[in-house]
Amino acid sequence: MKKKLLLLSLLLTTIFSSTMNAQEESKTDKIFRTFRFGLFVGPTFNTLKPTAASSDDYTITKGKTNVGFSFGINADYNMNERYTIYTGVGMDWRGGQIMAVHDTTKSLSSGYLKNADVMYKKMQYLTIPLGLKLKAVEFDQVKIFAQTGFDLAILLSQKGDYTYRLANDSILSKSNEKLGGIATVVPINFGWSIGVGAEYILNDKNSFYATLLYRNGFVDATTPKTNDGGLKFSDGNIRSNTFAIRVGYYF
Repeated sequence: MKKKLLLLSLLLTTIFSSTMNAQEESKTDKIFRTFRFGLFVGPTFNTLKPTAASSDDYTITKGKTNVGFSFGINADYNMNERYTIYTGVGMDWRGGQIMAVHDTTKSLSSGYLKNADVMYKKMQYLTIPLGLKLKAVEFDQVKIFAQTGFDLAILLSQKGDYTYRLANDSILSKSNEKLGGIATVVPINFGWSIGVGAEYILNDKNSFYATLLYRNGFVDATTPKTNDGGLKFSDGNIRSNTFAIRVGYYF
C-alpha cells in the first residue's frame, strides 16, 4: 500500500511539475511575442529647408545635404498580429547648409552680418520616438510593414563650418567649430516620420529588419538672431528634414 501511495505521489508530482513548466514556458513565449527589443544602425541624409525664400531683408537658400549616422535601441509592443506600438532611444547626427544674403539696398541692423554661409555638420541629438507600425502583408518568412510616429530630439552637441561677411566687409571663416553662440541651434526639436520596412523572421523571438524613413521637423531648427554680437542674421523658419536607412536585429 505504501509503495502504491509513493508511486502515486511521484506520478502526481511529475504531472504537476510538467504542467507548471509548460505554463511558465507559455507565459515566457507570450511575453516575447508581445514585447520585443532590438538594435538598429544606419546612415542619414539630412537637409535644413527654409519655409520662405526671404526673411528680414535676407535672401535664404538651402545648401548641401549633410550625411550623418544613427544608432540605438528600439522596443515594440505588439497589440495584435497587425498593429505594433514602438518606442526606444537613439543617437542621431543631423545637419545641412543654410545661406543668408542681406539685401544691399536695405540698411543693416546693428550687430547683424551682411552674408552668412553655415554648414551644420554635426548636430548630435538624443532621440526618443513614439509611433505605430502596421503590418501590410506577410509571406514565407518576410513581413512588410508601414510605420508613422513622432519623436523628441534633445541636442547634445553642434559643430560645423561657417563663412561670415561682417558689417565692415571683413570675412570670418572657420571649419569644424563649435556653433554655440555663432550659429545657434534650438536645444529641443520635435518631428514626425513616415516609413516602410521589411522584417525577415528567423524564429519566434529573433528577426532582421530594414526600414526606409522620412522625417520632418515641426519647429524652427536654428535661431541665428540669438548669436553673439556682430554675428547675428535672419534665416526665417528652418525645418530639419531627414531620409534614414536603418538595419536592425530583434532579440
